[in-house]
Amino acid sequence: MNAYVPGIRRNPLGVGLLTAVLALWVLYTPGVEAVLRFVFPGETRLIYDRSPLTRFIGEHLALVAVGGVIAIVLGTIGGLIVVSPIGRPFRDVVLRLANFGQSVPSVAIMALAVPSLGYGSRPVLLALVIYSILPVMVNVVAGVESVPRSVVEAGRGMGMTRAERLIQLEMPLAMPVIMTGIRTMLVILVSAATLGAVVGAGGLGVPIMSGIGSFNNAVVAYGAVPAILLALIIDQAL
Repeated sequence: MNAYVPGIRRNPLGVGLLTAVLALWVLYTPGVEAVLRFVFPGETRLIYDRSPLTRFIGEHLALVAVGGVIAIVLGTIGGLIVVSPIGRPFRDVVLRLANFGQSVPSVAIMALAVPSLGYGSRPVLLALVIYSILPVMVNVVAGVESVPRSVVEAGRGMGMTRAERLIQLEMPLAMPVIMTGIRTMLVILVSAATLGAVVGAGGLGVPIMSGIGSFNNAVVAYGAVPAILLALIIDQAL
């Protein structure tokens, strides 16, 4: 279970530097080729030149954004149900089911979903959502349960309803812990979305898979570096 550590400040200069490096990698192909030629001098093919990298990173960001929004909504709703009086008796069962969803490899979920959903983004989004609900749900539960009971009792003494206490007291106080779960979930999505290329969803996994298939480390790095930079940017920005 993730924990929020107070006092840690994100470095905006680090985010800016990582973003600048990512922009250069995506937009300045001669510089990327020079770097890859230096690191992998034995490779004759240095980049994946069938489509521009801007297309792959756009597809990748779309998968992460859509999957992330769905996972946040479902994970938040699931977490709030678990901590409610109605759902509290089923707390362990719900969390175990969510944990089971994350324990199943995302590529296996994609493969099982292809016969019914077809190739493309839909099986990938299904796998990403199933795989990323747990961090959000766990942190919603942990955040709400960490709110001091004295605060909740004070709200009850002021005549606030259960919904008002949740919205006005518990959720704002739990937000740092919830945001930790969202940050973890988005970093997971960035890495897991690279597997979308297996079922034709595009993204940065396309050059990575192409490089693996041709045993070309330079092409693998061409797609892997922006994926790593995206994960680092999200981690630092949130």
